[in-house]
Amino acid sequence: MTVWGRYLVGFGGLAVLGVSCAVIPAQAGSQTLSWALAGEAGLAVMAYAWQRWWLVMAGAALTVLGTGLASGAVHLPVVATTALLGAIIGWWSRQGWEWPFRPCQALSAVGVLVAVSITLSALVALAARPVATHDIGAVVVLYLSTPPWEWAVVLTALVQGHSLGRFWRQNYAWKSGGWRHVGLGLAAGVGILMLTAVLVSLESKQFRVKANNPFVTSSALGHHPGVAALAVAVGVVLLAPVAEEALFRGILFGSLSHRWRYLPSTAISASIFGLAHLNLSLLLPLALAGLVFNALYRRTGSLIPSSIAHATLNGVSVAAALGMAGVLH
Repeated sequence: MTVWGRYLVGFGGLAVLGVSCAVIPAQAGSQTLSWALAGEAGLAVMAYAWQRWWLVMAGAALTVLGTGLASGAVHLPVVATTALLGAIIGWWSRQGWEWPFRPCQALSAVGVLVAVSITLSALVALAARPVATHDIGAVVVLYLSTPPWEWAVVLTALVQGHSLGRFWRQNYAWKSGGWRHVGLGLAAGVGILMLTAVLVSLESKQFRVKANNPFVTSSALGHHPGVAALAVAVGVVLLAPVAEEALFRGILFGSLSHRWRYLPSTAISASIFGLAHLNLSLLLPLALAGLVFNALYRRTGSLIPSSIAHATLNGVSVAAALGMAGVLH
């Protein structure tokens, strides 16, 4: 693409961001989330087209600030977080990486994902009211929109390092003993499920830590059990575990363990895996699950077992929570 072509594409992304910021205050529920996601997508397009972090930061900040001035409501946190995300992605798009990544490069991939989540929350705040959990559309949009962003970070990092094909062949090729890997993943998933159930129970009783997951607590799911089952199957069981294993196991733990010893690599990557879910009630259980997933990956050299274990953990635990809430009968 020519220089002028890149700038035209970048201005197109900037226009999407501006329209989103202008429209969000008048929206509610799933429409708020949809426009916020559209704004983030436009910002990402602009950042990759322009690539210069300072230019992307300035463009994003001026666009969000100008939109706020025009509407009579300036939200400085939204301006700051949007500009920061644009700068991060703009800087990220210019890095010449080589596989396996250095620890700082692997950590930056997770940092981009966390920055996306924070910016999404900031953009939603433009609506000046929280997204109600009784809105089934908002819940579905939120949970089905997370895996695509995770996949975008994974694919971008691998394309940056010219290692997409090698990563796929190394971690997803069906090798001899493949069915043993499937069985190992299922067994590990059931074992982790039992362990996390005990830990969550102890947390809720001893430390009074309560679940803050709107997918489980949403009152709208009781009226839409089919939607709940579909969202669990597609988002929680299929898309999210595979993307998260590629990011946290394949990229993060794989890169750290290539440079460091096993114990610090697995401890750091598992802790980040727990923290990245932004759910206090699941911090310790997910960190321990991360340790098990890391061990599976190290032992088999494949992401298939840990992905199956992760999908088993997600599917059974969320389905059980929905069943206890009376959503699934």
